[in-house]
Amino acid sequence: MQFSTLQAAEGIGGYYWRDQEAIAQGAPRNGFLYDGAPLTAGFKSIIQVSSTVVMTATMSDGRTLDGDCATVNHASRSGRQQLPDAATLIAQAEGPVQDWLRQLKLSQFRELAAELDRLRIGGKMPHMALRYGVSQLLLKAVAAARGLTMAEVITQEYGLPLIAEPCPLLGSCGGSWHENVDKAILRRLPYFPQTAMVRMDQLDGLREYAAWIVRRIGELATPDFKPTLHYDLHGLLSHRTGPDLDRAVAYLRGIEEASAPYPVLFEDPLDAGERESQVRLMRDLRNALRRAGSNIKLIADEWCNTLEDVRHFVDSECCDLIQVKMPDLGGVHNTIEAAIACNRGGVGVYLGGSCNETDVSARVSAHVALAVRPTELLAKPGLGVDEGVMIVTNEMARAIRSFKSA
Repeated sequence: MQFSTLQAAEGIGGYYWRDQEAIAQGAPRNGFLYDGAPLTAGFKSIIQVSSTVVMTATMSDGRTLDGDCATVNHASRSGRQQLPDAATLIAQAEGPVQDWLRQLKLSQFRELAAELDRLRIGGKMPHMALRYGVSQLLLKAVAAARGLTMAEVITQEYGLPLIAEPCPLLGSCGGSWHENVDKAILRRLPYFPQTAMVRMDQLDGLREYAAWIVRRIGELATPDFKPTLHYDLHGLLSHRTGPDLDRAVAYLRGIEEASAPYPVLFEDPLDAGERESQVRLMRDLRNALRRAGSNIKLIADEWCNTLEDVRHFVDSECCDLIQVKMPDLGGVHNTIEAAIACNRGGVGVYLGGSCNETDVSARVSAHVALAVRPTELLAKPGLGVDEGVMIVTNEMARAIRSFKSA
């Protein structure tokens, strides 16, 4: 089996592109939108409908395979590439990428992925979104050629155990803080709420919100339900505390106390503005929390965008988990390697990505999760809890049933 043709079209992501910097700087709300000019390069407005490029490959045996060039909703921020141009990606997909795919022998995904990282178009590496979508096609094609699931291909090629059990999910409750928490509790998600903390005023209400979650769990769940509460501050606390770590620790410990008896994860409470400073700041904060007797675990996301970044954060011992943000790494294989690096370094894996991805990329991530066994897997796309949980849960169930049938 070989690639025959590749068609590409402009589609949409599961959420929006959002200029977090403009929002954090106080852009006034206007319903779901914000007034004022964007501050991040590449944005035409503070909130804008995201685009993606959807690709369909036709194989020599007539079957078709899909791969989506998804991006994150905070694109162009914290060292990430700027927003992709859909017309450029489509032209590259149907031109040089199609030519490259046609000459491939579909034997080993890992070898083909390495070739993808060496591919240059006009002397440049293709945008991470295009590489993300193409790597999905490569993984699916090898799986189809070998009569395996994507998860089985990964475990075989990377020497990982094949475990026929679903992975623990993180439900991202977005801007609907209360209704979506109820959904997460009803679905017994082990990790939530990963709320969309994007405005300074939300910092003021977080302790009260944490206490409400604890009460709500008591009202809706049975005593054996013991989730971990995951909060994502997107670096907002830096605007409040500046370099004063004592103030930052006091704030975070207040949320930890309100969240008791449930464990707490904090994703990027502080943002130092560039990679090396971020590593030092997270290490200092982690050490300060330990000295204060806190059990809070820190998750790195901002400024940790590439495989090289992930390895650097692991080696720096600055965090307890890393969000392996799949679209930012450019290829599915880089996500796999990043997860392996985390596991070897004793750092937990938050296998993430974005609410802005698509159903196609989310299903691929479910197979990656079954292979690399993350601490938590983001239920995506969207921020409604239900849809993302359904997509990745059902895909894991299909794959596990296939394992058992083999």
